[in-house]
Amino acid sequence: MKNHILKLLSVFIVCSACQHATKNNTSEQNSEQKLAIISINDVYRIAGINNGKTGGLARVRELRKQIEAQYQHVLFLHAGDFLHPSFTSKQDNGLAMIQTMNMLDGTLGQFDDRMLVTWGNHEFDKGKNKHIPIMNELLAQSEFTWLDSNINWQPDSLQSEKMSKSTIITFGDHKVGVFSYSTDIVHPEYIESFIGFKDIAEHYVPLLRNQGADFVIALTHQWLPDDLAMMELPENIRPDIIFGGHEHYVQTEQVNGRWILKADADAASAIVAEVTFDDNRHQVMPQVVQLDEAFAEDQDTVDLVQQLTQNIDKKYCEKLNREGECLSKVLGYTKNQLMAEETEIRRFETNLGNTLADMILEQFQSCDADVVLLNSGSIRLNQNIPAGSGITVKHLEEMFPYPSDLRLIEFERPVLMDVLAHSISSWTANGHWLQIAGFVFIHDPDKQQVSHVHLKGELEGGFENRTDDKTTIRAVLPYYLISDSTDHDGYTMLNENMQVTCEQSGAQVKAMFKELLESQSEPLEANRDYRICNTTRDQCH
Repeated sequence: MKNHILKLLSVFIVCSACQHATKNNTSEQNSEQKLAIISINDVYRIAGINNGKTGGLARVRELRKQIEAQYQHVLFLHAGDFLHPSFTSKQDNGLAMIQTMNMLDGTLGQFDDRMLVTWGNHEFDKGKNKHIPIMNELLAQSEFTWLDSNINWQPDSLQSEKMSKSTIITFGDHKVGVFSYSTDIVHPEYIESFIGFKDIAEHYVPLLRNQGADFVIALTHQWLPDDLAMMELPENIRPDIIFGGHEHYVQTEQVNGRWILKADADAASAIVAEVTFDDNRHQVMPQVVQLDEAFAEDQDTVDLVQQLTQNIDKKYCEKLNREGECLSKVLGYTKNQLMAEETEIRRFETNLGNTLADMILEQFQSCDADVVLLNSGSIRLNQNIPAGSGITVKHLEEMFPYPSDLRLIEFERPVLMDVLAHSISSWTANGHWLQIAGFVFIHDPDKQQVSHVHLKGELEGGFENRTDDKTTIRAVLPYYLISDSTDHDGYTMLNENMQVTCEQSGAQVKAMFKELLESQSEPLEANRDYRICNTTRDQCH
């Protein structure tokens, strides 16, 4: 699944000076036939992760600047999820993100006609009709085009001249058509309906080609299996390439000779695709560019991000009537590295996941809870906390940007197998992957199977003497997974009617973890105990 193409652009960038120095008519003609497309997706933090050492929009700006120095024609794409969720967006509804994205062309206050974005599901976190003025103000502040090909808005809702159903951009002698597709897993009040990807492709691919497009791009925010299905459509309604989002780690798939490309979340990487036009044909060379500490940052964007971050932090502390340390206040220390980076916590058992799930299970023991099912998408720090480090207020605010109130439910034992089957599905760092407590199982990613599922209490006499006789299970989980107002993160086998009365219901994970940290006289020791044994990296028996 993870087919990296690590041909970094450093060779092209370093050589750009000598190429310009020897430019002739042939090189000008070759340049005219090439288009560079930069794509990012699922970027929630303007300053990046790992204390700013990875990702961040200052590195994205620097990448674009370097590519624009090398290529005459450059298109910049964002495949959705940027307004929410983050600590920053909780304070300003996403304005700082919009302001920083406006800087990606190097200029504030000027519309960027070479930048297109689409709507991710998290753009609709503010999904009530009362939020329409907020959303319209964000649109007004933006300096780029928003594509909404498959969205039918309610009358008198979101309105902006910066929104477009599709677009054609001319690069030299060639025209590039772009349409979008946004997942319907979140349905805000101000959207009347979403159109399915087949109908959208069937409409826009021929339309754009009839309008003269030599190359048609689908800018999508949907699960990879749906992108794959789009590329299996009949050739006359199939886009030439998909730049996508929704998964949080890099994807480079080729179907029917056409690429599906996604970058890592929080701009830990970016996709750069070189398109070469030759008569009526085109050739695509995609590359994954790692935006880590070794990659330079654009200083103007760094300055803007620092200013915005300081303003947001100050606003938060003033709201709480706190000064001084406030967000930097240390709540406790960790003895070993806490694993919270998304490609780990959304695919494997992690020591942070275990700590949180065990903490929750202990809190609900008075209500005879058997297990904890904690969707990893509710844990959004996306960086590890080094051993010996202090765990601060800001760590917790970034870790839990959403309310995470807990509920107790009861279901028949076979339902647990259905739950786990969904947890391991689409194993590409998705938020429905569960961190657990109270039971064990073996996960075989190659076979996409779960086996040897046993409650901890049934193993007290040892594995050979286990008793799998409990017919009903009481599980603690975030309300989001059963709420009638959500898609349950895909857990359609769970619902609100399964709830059991418990005095602990409504407890917040963030508050519980804060209390745990503050109660520790020694640094927190968090470990894996192989409750989820992964056959590709563990010795499972």
